[in-house]
Amino acid sequence: MENLYILLAVFVALELYETTWQKSKTFFGLIEKNLYFYKKGIFTYLSMNPTFFYTIFLIFGMGYDEFWMLSIFVLKFVDILFRLYIMQKISNNEDLEILLSSDMQMNLFLRYFNVVIYPSLFLISTF
Repeated sequence: MENLYILLAVFVALELYETTWQKSKTFFGLIEKNLYFYKKGIFTYLSMNPTFFYTIFLIFGMGYDEFWMLSIFVLKFVDILFRLYIMQKISNNEDLEILLSSDMQMNLFLRYFNVVIYPSLFLISTF
């Protein structure tokens, strides 16, 4: 059980790290911060998303392969792919008007939602 608390604390800490470096008042600002690391290199960008790799570790290394844990992996994978798709379009100077027609304000709920939902789903997957 203590092991579970440690794994959960690491998950929360990594989510807080990701939330902190992506912190922005708008969605476009969030994409700009992601684009900064993407331009440094794909491996640099991927290393700025440690919870994705932590999720892989929990699934394959620790054996937490329940439905909710796999859903965390899929959500994180799709999230990274979507951001990579947007940044590739920006790098190619393509029009994103259809995809991102208006800028969205990022309130506290949206900013810290991942810190609550992903560790909660991890806890649910352990029972």
